Amino acid sequence: MEREKSYLQLFIDVTKAITSKLDMNEVFSLIARKIPEVIGVDAATIRLLDSKGKKLVLHAASGLSTTYLQRGPVDMESSVMKALKGTPIAIFDAANDPRLQYPEEARQEGIESMLVVPIPIRGEVSGVLRLLSRTAREFLPHEIAFVAALAEQCGIAIENARIYEDQKRQLSYFKAIFDIGKTINSTRNLDQILDMIVTRLTEVMHLKACTIRLIESTKGRLELKAAYGLSKSYLERGPLDDELATYYIMKGEPVMIPDATVDLHTIYHKEAAAEGVGSVLAVPISVQDEAIGMIRLLTSEVRYFSAADINFAMAVAEQAGIAVQNAVNYKNL
Repeated sequence: MEREKSYLQLFIDVTKAITSKLDMNEVFSLIARKIPEVIGVDAATIRLLDSKGKKLVLHAASGLSTTYLQRGPVDMESSVMKALKGTPIAIFDAANDPRLQYPEEARQEGIESMLVVPIPIRGEVSGVLRLLSRTAREFLPHEIAFVAALAEQCGIAIENARIYEDQKRQLSYFKAIFDIGKTINSTRNLDQILDMIVTRLTEVMHLKACTIRLIESTKGRLELKAAYGLSKSYLERGPLDDELATYYIMKGEPVMIPDATVDLHTIYHKEAAAEGVGSVLAVPISVQDEAIGMIRLLTSEVRYFSAADINFAMAVAEQAGIAVQNAVNYKNL
């Protein structure tokens, strides 16, 4: 009866945390701390798949040494792979079970038994919750069911946090477009406007850097007009006119480059690696449906830009086109 009361109280605490907190790490920390007390184990970890869905990243842990937590990736462990397919896995003898990738490390940490359960989000497994015991034990069906229910609560916390972050991002994008529009309407200084755009995009989209290039009417080639966050040597690495990415951009299409150090759409792979450039999103700047330049958004890590990111970048590029047209009209006048 006391154990059931503890289960219920933990479930209530987790539910309250999910409904009152938008920081999923706080919820995960609560689960990782409380579950060992209630279930009667010594430690817990929560790992989630990264944005590419390939690697598990540690988000919360309790009761384990730093050495054990840093033993290496667990993505290829048989128990983890089965859990990622939706099946809870109970391990009685961790030091001798062939499903574990690091049995010696488990022995040194004193780990005897484990329970690994999937964390589902909208029907798809997005991580694993693992319980570890320094006493050999069999996990009972009702214990496994309860831990699985808590793992589902983790999934709800993740989804809530993602929705909140998405709303925050959309609001920041809207405000950025509004501020850029105000700047365009308040000045005809094109350099000032373009500098403001590359700076603001870098801040709002959490980028490493941003550049704007425009076609010079006398030369017919792209020339750098504004840049933020890049070294002089990288900016002077050479022209971009002959890159495959530029070919598509000048036809009015956005181009996403997941890895600038190897992608066939780019030609300066070594320079990108030396500069620490991960991914690139390039969008065209157009005036009256004719591409006159481009904005390039650069990250320090490999990132897959969302549809919202691309639409926002395209909207800013449209604003940049308006600024160029206004500057030309003002000069002619």
